[in-house]
Amino acid sequence: MSHRAWNYWIVATFLLGGLSVVAFNYLVDPYEVFGHQYLRSGYAINERFRKVEHLMRDDVHHDAYILGSSTMGVFYPDTASRMTGHSYYNLSFLAGTPQESFDTLRALKRSGKPIKEVLIGIDFFTFYERPQGNATTFRAHPLVSGESRTSFFGYYLFAAGLWQGGVRVAHHLNDSPSILFDVDGSGMYHLYDFDRARVEDPAKYSAAHFQQNTLSGTEVRWIDDRFVEFEDLCRWLDENNIEAKLFIHPYYGDALATISDKSYREFKNRLLQIRPDVVDFSVARGIIQEQSWYYDKRHYRGAVADMIMANVL
Repeated sequence: MSHRAWNYWIVATFLLGGLSVVAFNYLVDPYEVFGHQYLRSGYAINERFRKVEHLMRDDVHHDAYILGSSTMGVFYPDTASRMTGHSYYNLSFLAGTPQESFDTLRALKRSGKPIKEVLIGIDFFTFYERPQGNATTFRAHPLVSGESRTSFFGYYLFAAGLWQGGVRVAHHLNDSPSILFDVDGSGMYHLYDFDRARVEDPAKYSAAHFQQNTLSGTEVRWIDDRFVEFEDLCRWLDENNIEAKLFIHPYYGDALATISDKSYREFKNRLLQIRPDVVDFSVARGIIQEQSWYYDKRHYRGAVADMIMANVL
């Protein structure tokens, strides 16, 4: 083979490989940003994009939002709507932070979407754990980040997604879904596999999801910027006459025990200095000491969410 022919072969290989990646990412859509509906939703969905994209449709009308981390994913917006008379949507994000809630609400407001009320759950983990940066599943909607749509979709055409795409295809081929992110409906998620496993073998489920803590009573160094972001969010809500219902989650007892009492008191006091009307459910001992109320140590079930909404709203 001549040197020129060898060069052509190398270029053709790279071009074919690049086109294969683009075709796979577009057709399989591992992160579900291109809007294809022929495959069942998977685990790697970019809900930060999909939820905002859904809300920007002309035929979608909401004026109230559920905000926070993945713990808020089981809050049923129809329940909140019935209690308040508003039209709620679950706008929580996996590992969502106060800044992300703030940025997303401002983007909706700039786009002419009304915001009358918000329900915000506060998770102490997000105040000391650093986010994963601009991870592929966490990339913000262009309306929120200011990125161009060309740049955004171009990124996903070439993003590494073979594993995520394969998992999505496998999930589609299952007889029944394991999980559903209902971004085009309520915004909440449904943990079908967790619900089935809890019933089929409670002992096995408990052993898998409620293992004994490896750490307890840890002194935490809180991220100061998180409290600044939380204060900025609260100030903006007040300035825009948006009714805000805020609360601290009822953490499962073992989860709360991972940090020291001193650290938790500091966390709680710093929140209350910013917003004195924050409701603290971490003292709800009838809930936090009962494993059956929880999916795992960080996530409680929908029944707890209903109790919280009945109390707060």
